[in-house]
Amino acid sequence: MPISPYESRYRVRGFDCGYGGPFRPLALANFFQEAAGDHASALGIGMEAMFANRRTWMLSRLDIEVSALPAAGQDVVVRTWPAGTSRLFANRYLQMEDDSGRVLAGALYQYLIVDLDSRRPVRPERILDPGLVCDLPPPFPDLSCGLDAIDGFSLAELAAMPQRISVTASRSHIDHNGHVNNAYLLDWLCEAGAAGTEASPAWAGAPPDDGTRTQPALARLKLDFVAEARRGDSIRGLSLETEDPWMGRGTRTALFRGGDLLARAWVRWATSC
Repeated sequence: MPISPYESRYRVRGFDCGYGGPFRPLALANFFQEAAGDHASALGIGMEAMFANRRTWMLSRLDIEVSALPAAGQDVVVRTWPAGTSRLFANRYLQMEDDSGRVLAGALYQYLIVDLDSRRPVRPERILDPGLVCDLPPPFPDLSCGLDAIDGFSLAELAAMPQRISVTASRSHIDHNGHVNNAYLLDWLCEAGAAGTEASPAWAGAPPDDGTRTQPALARLKLDFVAEARRGDSIRGLSLETEDPWMGRGTRTALFRGGDLLARAWVRWATSC
């Protein structure tokens, strides 16, 4: 049987937007994560099925593009579908639409299937049915994962960036795999990136005197997860604004535990919310 896209409907709440700010990266990550997980379970390859065979899913790389952000009170649909495999990765597309069908955000997620005993990835074609593919075009044509081709993402260059935030991983950040959930790492990368931009005072503070909010809104995020973070880890968020000939102006961001790189990202902010 052909694989159909899976749809999840959500009402955007005030806490998804920081009560007046733009739709938060954490909310977008959670909407996408829940839809992907629900679809995997419906296909018989969810976390429960993986755990039963001493395996698990781990999100490794992603590319998110945003054309517009929903507001509190708005209803949205997240549509997602599997897109085959490439090397060690199982690919999945996701897109968020408003009630009119306009695509607000789209993403390519690349997952690893990890053996829980060896903690090493397993080639996905050995696990997944080759028929688990939905023949649909990507939400945006230029979605691609991986930061190796972008200048400035070596370990030494990332470690030399200014520190912007610090956070301690707590019980509330831990997921079923026993490590910090990817949505929190994504959110901390965006917070560190925003703290290094001209808009940084509005990110963590009150709105300006004129009542407007200038908190930066996410427009593009390319992210590589490098290592696991666990409860009790002290994590530093570093960032630096940069100009890339291919990607344009954005912010390089990274999360470190001591000298160990946990995640790295390139972020572009919208000019308006």
